[in-house]
Amino acid sequence: MVQVQQTVRMAVRDLGDYIEERADDGSRTGTGTFIVRPRSFLIVGSLSQLLGQSGGPIDDKVHSFELFRRNLHEPEVITFDELLARAEWHVKLAEGQAAVADGTGVVDDGVA
Repeated sequence: MVQVQQTVRMAVRDLGDYIEERADDGSRTGTGTFIVRPRSFLIVGSLSQLLGQSGGPIDDKVHSFELFRRNLHEPEVITFDELLARAEWHVKLAEGQAAVADGTGVVDDGVA
């Protein structure tokens, strides 16, 4: 965890607090991005590690994990399977938006 925090600190130190965009020819565009407390992530284990032999959650393990990650300021702690679920959601959303833009379908984001 400290490694992630140090990497973010050094990146902000080395890059500064503003990154100016440049055109393909290297000229300044007059626009850019401010770097203010960039988000960082620590990806650990999987939610299945919190389950018992019968497949149900082990209360003490779930509580310990949730207390640990919710009481950290930075980085955000997520599991491999949570990262995969987020990625799948983003891909599905992008595919739906592309289908609508092409006029070939309707977005189904799974929200009723």
